[in-house]
Amino acid sequence: MPKLSTVKRKDLDPEKYSEAIQSALNYRIYAEYWYLDTVTDKKWECLVYGDYEVVMPIPLQFKFGFKFVIQPLFCQQLGVFYKEKISKELFKAFENRLHKYRVRIYSFNEENTESFQPQGDDRVNYLLNLKRSYDDIFEDFEKDRKKDIRRNQKLNFSFSEELQTDKFFELLKTEYENLANQLDLKKLNDLIENLSRNKSLLPYSLLNSDLQILSTCFLAQSDRRLILLFSARDKSLETKGAFAYLMSHLIQQNSNKDFILDFEGSMIPGIAGFNRSFGAKPNIYRSFSNFSKPF
Repeated sequence: MPKLSTVKRKDLDPEKYSEAIQSALNYRIYAEYWYLDTVTDKKWECLVYGDYEVVMPIPLQFKFGFKFVIQPLFCQQLGVFYKEKISKELFKAFENRLHKYRVRIYSFNEENTESFQPQGDDRVNYLLNLKRSYDDIFEDFEKDRKKDIRRNQKLNFSFSEELQTDKFFELLKTEYENLANQLDLKKLNDLIENLSRNKSLLPYSLLNSDLQILSTCFLAQSDRRLILLFSARDKSLETKGAFAYLMSHLIQQNSNKDFILDFEGSMIPGIAGFNRSFGAKPNIYRSFSNFSKPF
C-alpha cells in the first residue's frame, strides 16, 4: 500500500504536484504551488500519498519557535485533492495527520466537506451557476437588486476590463484604511501579478462619464469557478447600487458559459445577503481548529 508522507516545500516536486492539483476532481487555484508560495511566503508543506496521487497542502506559520497551521488570506479552501475518488479511510488518514499539528484554522474544500464530513465548523460560501442566459439569471435577482441595475442603466456609465492595479490600491488605502493597514499590500500586489502572469485574472471596473473608476473587482479563474477575490469602491463617487451594477455586468459577460461565480462567502449577514440577492446558493465548507490561543 502506498505511503502517506510529509514533504517540505523545498523538497516538493513542482511538476508532479502541479499535475496532481490540475487534474484533481476538486481543483482550486488556491492549491497551486505558485499561489501558495505567494500567500505564505513559501511557508507550507504537503501531505503526499504515494507518488503524488493524492495531496493535501498545509500552510504554516512560525512563532516563538512553534509551528502552526493557519489558513492564509485570499485562500478560502484547501483540503485533500484527488484525481480519482478516494476512500473514507484514506481521507481519514489525511485528516488524522492534520490533527497532529497545532491548527489555528484550516479549511477543507466543499467537495471534501460533502463527501467526508471532516471535523470542524461549518462555513458558508455562495455560488451562482452561470450556464444560463443572462435573462434567466436576472429573473432570480431579488427585487431591490433589479431596481439597482435598472437605476444605474439610465446613467452614462461604462465598463472596463483593463488591469488597473494602481487605482485599486489607491481605493484600498483611502476608502478602506483599517483593512489596508491589516493587509500585506506587497503580498497582495504580488498575488495580483502572479494571477495575471498565469492568465487567471479577470479584472472589471465601472466608470462614470468622466472615466473615473466607481467600483473595481478582480476575479480569479479556477477551472470552472470564477472566484471574486478582491473589490473596492470609491464611496465619494459611487451611486447607490453601482457595485451591484458592476456585478450584474460581469455576470452578463460570463453567462451562457460553463462557469460558476464563486462569491467567496460570507458569514457576515450583510455580505451574505448581497450575494444571495443575485440568486447565489449557499454551499458549506468546513474549518478545523484545535489550537486557538492568540499571540
